[in-house]
Amino acid sequence: MSATNVRERRRDRVAVLRPLLRDRAGLIALLGALQALSVAGNLALPLLNARLIDEGVAEGDIGAIWQAGALMLALGVGQLLIAGVAVALAARISTGIASDLRSRTFAHTMRLGAAELRRFGPGSLLTRCSNDVMQVQVLLLALCTVVVVVPLTAAGAVVLAAREDPQMLGVMAIAAPALLLVVSLFAIVAMPGFRRLQPLIDKVNGVLREQLVGLRSTRVFGRQEHEQRRFDEVHDDLIATSRRVGILYLSLGPVVMLTMNAAAVLVVWWGGHRVSDGSLGVGSVTAIVAYLLQLMSAVMMASSIVMLLPRGRVSLTRIRELLGTRPALDVAAEARAAAQAAAPVRPVRTPGATAAPGLRATGLTHTLDGAREPVVADVDLTLAPGRRVALVGPTGSGKSTLLALLARHLAPTSGSVRLDGTDLADLPRSEVRRRVVLVPQQARLFTGTVRDNLLLGARLGGRDTASTPDAELHEALAAAAADDVVAAMPEGLDTVVLPGGANLSGGQRQRLALARALLVRADVYLLDDVDSAVDAGTATLLRDGLAARTEGAAVLSVTSRVPLARDADEVLVLDRGRVVARGHHDALLADDPVYADLLGAHPLQEELV
Repeated sequence: MSATNVRERRRDRVAVLRPLLRDRAGLIALLGALQALSVAGNLALPLLNARLIDEGVAEGDIGAIWQAGALMLALGVGQLLIAGVAVALAARISTGIASDLRSRTFAHTMRLGAAELRRFGPGSLLTRCSNDVMQVQVLLLALCTVVVVVPLTAAGAVVLAAREDPQMLGVMAIAAPALLLVVSLFAIVAMPGFRRLQPLIDKVNGVLREQLVGLRSTRVFGRQEHEQRRFDEVHDDLIATSRRVGILYLSLGPVVMLTMNAAAVLVVWWGGHRVSDGSLGVGSVTAIVAYLLQLMSAVMMASSIVMLLPRGRVSLTRIRELLGTRPALDVAAEARAAAQAAAPVRPVRTPGATAAPGLRATGLTHTLDGAREPVVADVDLTLAPGRRVALVGPTGSGKSTLLALLARHLAPTSGSVRLDGTDLADLPRSEVRRRVVLVPQQARLFTGTVRDNLLLGARLGGRDTASTPDAELHEALAAAAADDVVAAMPEGLDTVVLPGGANLSGGQRQRLALARALLVRADVYLLDDVDSAVDAGTATLLRDGLAARTEGAAVLSVTSRVPLARDADEVLVLDRGRVVARGHHDALLADDPVYADLLGAHPLQEELV
């Protein structure tokens, strides 16, 4: 990697923190001033100690001893108080920056589209928003603690030691570089391990999350031992890497202490000879030893940064990568806006002509990153107001992806989706979410009450949730065949929903999520197999309720039930991402072999597979 690329990457990492540091410039300046005062007091203590020994103890002057001792006590207490305030301020700065950074990463993650979430993976996103931010916080705390202290302490110790005896500079010139060399070698050896740690944590989080989500299936198929071995592999790799890095980090302490003590012995030996010939006082030797230890302590403090820096840099790079990832939906919208600004297209309209109402997809294609074949290919469809379209197809044919494209949850690779003649990319995302509602097959409920979850739909529809009457909530519940579910709950609408709807069955979650969507009063409803977790009788009630509640709106339903397909104005058959047939249920059943095969999968011809 060239030096230019290295500098650019370093600037990118710093750019993440620059605005956060700028917001705390006053606190950082105050921290620097407090640390400078603390260092000054710490450097003055050996001088007072030398005066106490040479002028008080050596001369037998009790007054000088009391005077120097009192000054040392006052200075020590003041220095301790200032250092304590500085440490508290450093902690406040680092935790504040980490808090803002964590909020930024979380908010940015919430804005990512399905493609970006799939690329990073839940495990990696969890690590970046939590563990990576924590590593940056630890690094910032260390930097705030030493960034002023180390250079001032090192410079002051060298100058004051030279003031006592210039010949002692030779010992410092040997000891400090030797210690710095040892620390640098340890950092170089440990850096590859630090680089591996964060991706390994990603992998452990990803495997653990996958296993917890699929725990029921694991038990059903007796895969506990296989999953245990799978977890042990990634876990053991993480432990082995952590152990290697930990051993290096812990072994640094004894080596540093050995170096510092060897330097102190050298000073005492050298100073003893100077004291014996009368050229140097005992107090001066004591002060020089103290300054040597302060110098090497400063180097040791700098070494902590050297050891923390690799992991912090890796974490900061990963956070920068996340924050620098633009949602594909925003990128596509900006590219389209730029193209229109460069070469504005003025469509020719005939007098009295208006844009076609409803949702219209033209040449809709979407290809996953790295895939050779598109998931959805060249799909054309029209969802006019009041029109009901059923979408059927085998598993993996791209039905859910098509709905995500129509709802603008994914950006198409090519083609367009227009709502009332306007491309969805040109509409504000809030308007798209309000007018085009997608109800996924895997229903998600939020922590809170049933009422809280339902009112989210009213809020998305632009209504004041405080004034939304319970009667409207019950109407939506009845349309979703969920009124009996709420009626059977001990506290009705005020029943608490556990995270993810853990205290509800799959069918109950599905119907409550559908009721929430019906409260939006959208123009287009995209329903992804929302009756898959209910029995045939409930499905009939659900079908009748939907027909009444969504009258006048366009509805596209992915379905596996014959009645819903039979009642639709049009049926689309999707296979390998392409619409292979379209028409009414009866005509397709008679003429299309793919549709007939799907229907023939059940002997009683009750459901489509």
